[in-house]
Amino acid sequence: MTTPQRKMPMVIELSSEQVAGASRRQFCAHACQAASLVAVGALLPACGGGDDDGGNPTSPTTPVEGSALSVLNGTASGRTVSVTVSGALASAGGAALVNAPIQAPNQFLVFRNSQASFTVLTATCTHEGCTVDHFNGQLYVCPCHGSKYTTAGQVANGPANRALTQYAATVSGDTLTFTA
Repeated sequence: MTTPQRKMPMVIELSSEQVAGASRRQFCAHACQAASLVAVGALLPACGGGDDDGGNPTSPTTPVEGSALSVLNGTASGRTVSVTVSGALASAGGAALVNAPIQAPNQFLVFRNSQASFTVLTATCTHEGCTVDHFNGQLYVCPCHGSKYTTAGQVANGPANRALTQYAATVSGDTLTFTA
């Protein structure tokens, strides 16, 4: 997604009196002021106000590596989340994004390590708070700036420099349970 550039009109008016009486020093001062205005105008879109998403850090800025994770909806009792192990989590090596009806954090990355072992992580990137929602078969990928995490939550590739929070999980039958 490219950010549309804003055109910043710049009007500098000089009267014939100012031009005729301008010294070299005044000319250089005005030229530097004009150059400064142009430079500031070029930098303003980088401040986050010029994009279509209102500067939201959770919006992708580049093509994302991997595929979007399947989304499963969990249920909650207090901070304890339960999700049915199905679809993408039905077999070892499967990964999914779980939405839970609780206060933030309320999105979790779940990876099935084996028939009876799961890893649950927060889906909030430690770089700028984007939702990590892609998986390339081995690593979770943040769509905003490309941070990658192992299925255990460790940073494999920055710009993030802190691991994702991990939650203990248990499985009983086809229900996975963890407390956030």
